[in-house]
Amino acid sequence: MVIVAAVVTAGYYLLPAGAVLSAGWWIVLFAGGLIVVAALIVLLIVRMAAAGPEARIRGLFSVLCLAVIFFAEADYLLSRLPGQFVGLHTRTDSLYFTVSTLSTVGFGDITASGQLARAAVSLQIVFNLVFLASAVTAFLAPIKARAARRARQGSGPRPGSPPP
Repeated sequence: MVIVAAVVTAGYYLLPAGAVLSAGWWIVLFAGGLIVVAALIVLLIVRMAAAGPEARIRGLFSVLCLAVIFFAEADYLLSRLPGQFVGLHTRTDSLYFTVSTLSTVGFGDITASGQLARAAVSLQIVFNLVFLASAVTAFLAPIKARAARRARQGSGPRPGSPPP
């Protein structure tokens, strides 16, 4: 998992800075990326039902890395439009802001000041809440089912014990 995080993060820093996008193009790319990341999360949740615990953890971690990098890049590109963010100037700033937003810490040193940035961060927060709730629920469902089966089996007579 550390290798996945390292490769994804290295790829993020190696992305070309590119030209400054217009607000309209940024919205189109952001919406398209959001749809792709959401589709990958849905695919992960569907596949997690049949996967073993180790595969579920790897899948969850991989999609989480992808979502963090997607939002970090989206925020970085948006920060290049005037008046959208205060304190967000580099990719590291953007990655830091994304992780602090995802973790719901939000120190306040970087703020969304423009309307487009505030809308994007609001969508990011909602997306994170839905993602975390869905992914954690999908991850925990087999564990809860296994615990319930064990509890039902444990409430009956134990093997080798005499009948009442």
